[in-house]
Amino acid sequence: MTDRIDLAVRIVLTVLMFLPLTVGIILKKRNELDTRKTCTLIIVTGVILRTLYIYYTGIDVRQHDVGRFFAKKGGHSEYILYLYKHHKLPDFDPRKVIQFYHPPLHHIICALWLRLLRIIGISIKAVPETFQFLTLTYSTLFCVFAYKALVRLKLKPHALQTATALVTFHPTLIILSGSINNDMLSGLFGMMAVYYAIKWSQDRKWLSIIMIGLSIGLGMFTKLTVGLLAPGVAAVFIVVFIKRIKDWKRLILQFVTFGIICVPLGLFWPVRNYVKFGMPLNYVPRLSESSMQFIDISPFERIIDYRLYQFSSPFTQWILDGHKYNEYNPIIALLKNAMFDESTFFMRSITLQSFCTSLLFCNIIISIIAVISLIMIWVKNKNTKLELKLLITMISAVIFGNYIIFCINYPHVCTENMRYCIPLIFTTAAVCGLLMDRKDLNKRLFSLYKRIVPKCTAVFCLLSCFVYTVMVFYYR
Repeated sequence: MTDRIDLAVRIVLTVLMFLPLTVGIILKKRNELDTRKTCTLIIVTGVILRTLYIYYTGIDVRQHDVGRFFAKKGGHSEYILYLYKHHKLPDFDPRKVIQFYHPPLHHIICALWLRLLRIIGISIKAVPETFQFLTLTYSTLFCVFAYKALVRLKLKPHALQTATALVTFHPTLIILSGSINNDMLSGLFGMMAVYYAIKWSQDRKWLSIIMIGLSIGLGMFTKLTVGLLAPGVAAVFIVVFIKRIKDWKRLILQFVTFGIICVPLGLFWPVRNYVKFGMPLNYVPRLSESSMQFIDISPFERIIDYRLYQFSSPFTQWILDGHKYNEYNPIIALLKNAMFDESTFFMRSITLQSFCTSLLFCNIIISIIAVISLIMIWVKNKNTKLELKLLITMISAVIFGNYIIFCINYPHVCTENMRYCIPLIFTTAAVCGLLMDRKDLNKRLFSLYKRIVPKCTAVFCLLSCFVYTVMVFYYR
């Protein structure tokens, strides 16, 4: 009986995936389907897909550093339970327990959620499964703020729909919707910071600058890497200040307000631990070189080696999982990891794995297009304001550069993960959308771009939906 109910739920959720498409077709026939409604239906489809994903993905599947709840062996799970039980931040050196070095906001929210569900009578053993509803919400809100930011970039209808779909159906955001560590919440705050930075550059309102400060501050109180967005935001501040120099008093007051909000929130946790326990401000624990996932290859060789055998599988290679080598090229690893995390899907089916291979190569094409587009918006796109070009470019450069440095300094397979590069999902969609609007390109180039990007994005989104929907019946 339980198996039948389980299968029925899976079928219902799968069928619901087609509901937004049906609504879209009906609205189209009535001539009522505008760009906003189309993007809303895209995001709604993404929500259903994420709900389906967390239904068949437990809290011990495709997780990162979570550990097992109630096992008392550290990890994000133990961090949440510690805050729930003791109602206070750790009063010991956070380095003593695995993952306790992370800023606590995500874990505080989970502890409060646990407290709330316990009040209404839900068993403490059952509550951890519901944490995925929090991360699903964060992933959905990321898509909403990405859409709002794309609107602020003044993308034309077709480009806006394409860019929105590219963000919504990105596999990393689907996977992180079921991952109960702090990555998705930090990603959401980062996306909010980008949106409000764009908004402030256009309206220069007090609420916008306050929200930038809160977004970066709370983001760093979730995960310190959100602070990597600061150079891009600072570039926006500087350019707008120069352009609006006559309003310098008001702008300086806004910058001071931003600092008063952002700095204490963002630096409270690392400064507290440095003062009390001597923990370095940017502390990240190191794995042993004797670990089976250690990459014993020079940094130079790792970055320049693109031999074709590395593309024979679309999945991240681990000796631990019986593969022939550890994935070592950080760029190839990022392209693979962005699609499938660190997992190998459909091990019993070569046919289904072929869809994964197609999704990987589609991602490679889009990534190459995005790099070209990032260059071209400086060469050809004169309509996009300087501060917005700087914001997108600096975010892309700083996040990607930090990722490469991180992979070199911590040469293990687990560091080659897309969860350290979440803002690149938005910047990729943004630059592709911005160049789709450019009619001042060479006519052949523009025509080719207008054909390739939407079609490649459509294939990418369909493959993503297919892979993460089929899994509901494959892994039963």
